[in-house]
Amino acid sequence: MAGLWLSAYFAMIYKVKLSRLIADNINMGKGDLVPRIITSFDVRLQSDGQEVFGRAWSVNLSETGVCVRLAKRLAVDQQVQLQIQLDHQSIAMSITGRVVWCRPDEINKIWYCGLGFSGLDEDQLYQIRSYVEVGTESLVKFLAEFPLFKDFSRDDCQALLQIVTLRELEKKEILYYDGTTDVDLQGLFVVQSGILSIFKGSIPRPERQLAVVSPGQIFGEITLVNEQAHTATVMAVNPSTLIQINKMGFLLARKNNPALALKIMDVVARALAARLGRTTKRLFSPIRF
Repeated sequence: MAGLWLSAYFAMIYKVKLSRLIADNINMGKGDLVPRIITSFDVRLQSDGQEVFGRAWSVNLSETGVCVRLAKRLAVDQQVQLQIQLDHQSIAMSITGRVVWCRPDEINKIWYCGLGFSGLDEDQLYQIRSYVEVGTESLVKFLAEFPLFKDFSRDDCQALLQIVTLRELEKKEILYYDGTTDVDLQGLFVVQSGILSIFKGSIPRPERQLAVVSPGQIFGEITLVNEQAHTATVMAVNPSTLIQINKMGFLLARKNNPALALKIMDVVARALAARLGRTTKRLFSPIRF
C-alpha cells in the first residue's frame, strides 16, 4: 500500500510541475511538451543590475525556452536578456527571457535555471525549431537503434522524448552520490556519449570501483521501479551525455500510455536479468589452483 501511495504522490507532483510549466509558457508555445534537445551552444546572460553579459552553460533547448547552468542563483520571474548563438555559422540572437524556475545542484555547487522566451520573431523561432528538429531526429535514431529498445517503434521513441531528461556532464562531474535519494535523479540512464565510473563511497579509488559504463550501456534502472537510495556514486570520466527516463515521467506514462510503460518495464527486466547473469557467472566460475 505504501508503494502505491508513493507512486500516486509522485505522479501528482509531476502533474503539478507539468501544469505550471505549461501555464508559464502559455504565450510561448506548448511548454514542456514541445521537443527539446541537449545543447552545446554559446549563451550569454544579463540580469537586472548587471552592466555586462555573463557566461552561462546551456543544458537543453526548446522553442519555449532554454535550461542553463549558472554559478549563482536567479530569482523566479526575474527578467533577463540572452545572447544565443546556435553554431559558428549563425548570427547571435538577442532574446528576452524570464526565469521560470531555479534549483541548486548541491553536489557540484551550481544552479540550474529554466528561462522562458518571450517575443521571438519569425526568424529566431525558425532557427530554434530547425536546430531542435535536427537534434531530436538524432536522438530518436539513437534510441531506435539501441539494442534494449529493439521492440520500440519509431512512434514509441518519439513518445519517450516527452518523459526523458537530457543531461550533460563535464569531466569529473558527479551525477549522484552513494546513499542519496534525489527524486530528479531517479530513473534509468542511457549513456549516449562519454564514459562514467560507478563506485562505492564518495571518493573514486580502484578498490571501490564497481563498473565503468560507456556509450550504449545503461545504469540506475532499479530506482525506476523501487523506492530506495542510490547504491553507488556515478562520476563522468570525460564529458558525457546521458538520456534519463526519469521516474516521475515514467509514472505519468504508466497512466497515460500503459503500452509504452510496459515496454519500458521490459527493458528494465532484461537489463536486470543480464546483470544478474553476469554476477552469477562471476560467483560460480571454476576456481583455478
